[in-house]
Amino acid sequence: MEVKVKTKEIRGLMADALRLRGITGEDAAFIIDDYVEAEQEGHKTHGLSKFLMIDAGLSRKSGSIQVVKKSGCFARIEGNGELGHIAARHAADLAVEMAREHGIGIAAFDHVSRYSRITPYAKKIAQAGFVGMLMNNGGPACVAPYGGKEPVFGTNPLCFSFPSGQGEPYVFDFATSQKVWGEIRQAMVEKRAMAPNAFLDRSGAFTRDPEQAVAAVPFGGPKGYALCFALEVMTGALIGAKMGNEAEDEFDLGYLFLAFSPDMFTSLESFQGEMDKLAAQVRDSEPAKPGGQVFVPGEIFGNQKASGQEAEEMEIEEDVYRRLQIMSSSLEGGLENNRLLN
Repeated sequence: MEVKVKTKEIRGLMADALRLRGITGEDAAFIIDDYVEAEQEGHKTHGLSKFLMIDAGLSRKSGSIQVVKKSGCFARIEGNGELGHIAARHAADLAVEMAREHGIGIAAFDHVSRYSRITPYAKKIAQAGFVGMLMNNGGPACVAPYGGKEPVFGTNPLCFSFPSGQGEPYVFDFATSQKVWGEIRQAMVEKRAMAPNAFLDRSGAFTRDPEQAVAAVPFGGPKGYALCFALEVMTGALIGAKMGNEAEDEFDLGYLFLAFSPDMFTSLESFQGEMDKLAAQVRDSEPAKPGGQVFVPGEIFGNQKASGQEAEEMEIEEDVYRRLQIMSSSLEGGLENNRLLN
């Protein structure tokens, strides 16, 4: 059952919950914006129900993030159990800093908790005038290889971001599984069946029952499987993080952020003009169905907002609202959420 709640109240509850956990200032504002935006864009798997599990992300913190290796255009960051949002913001800024100096910046990190979506970090890179290419291992193992039934890979998202001369950057953010693993949690929260042909049960048959799902499948058949496999390597063996069944929990996962300067080959202004021109061609192309509309990737979900206005109210699951209220005044609430929703 859903209830309507003022967005301002939701933000206040989240701020109180984060404050109790020692997170304030720009870090708290960034985290709140991310989850609220995801919820309002319809990405509920990466919205408020995921925020409820933030205590799990704080459970292994042993210190601040550290740049343990830096040479020229690349850097390696040790996370020390830091919250994923905080580490990823630092990595995006570091990639931009190196790209300003060298034309390209590459930041790798691990030993952090999961963040929500890659989109906010990709936007940061594009808003600074750079092209972003971001990826992470979306494990531990939860995606079966094409033709198999046992999970080996993560959901392994990939994200591109491009600066625009006409407003918000273009952001293409997608998992390489048919559906993200959070679909299982969200189906439990909403007490509904999952999407068809996206999850397997122990026998290898497709299931829509979140209680029976043991593996997701790659999107796009063998081609999507190949991309999922490649991203496992790019965010695993390449940066010294764990892969496949060796990744035991979220703190074993690897992340790789790249920023490219258009000035290496052209200019930012020229790049933006060409990018906007191509996007206009896509939008103006004839739709397959009469009365239809063709969109730039990500546009339907609000990556290119027309108004920038946030909705005053949100419709959220009643149980999610109740748990947010508990978290805002108690450290115990989040631990209970993790047990019930993970």
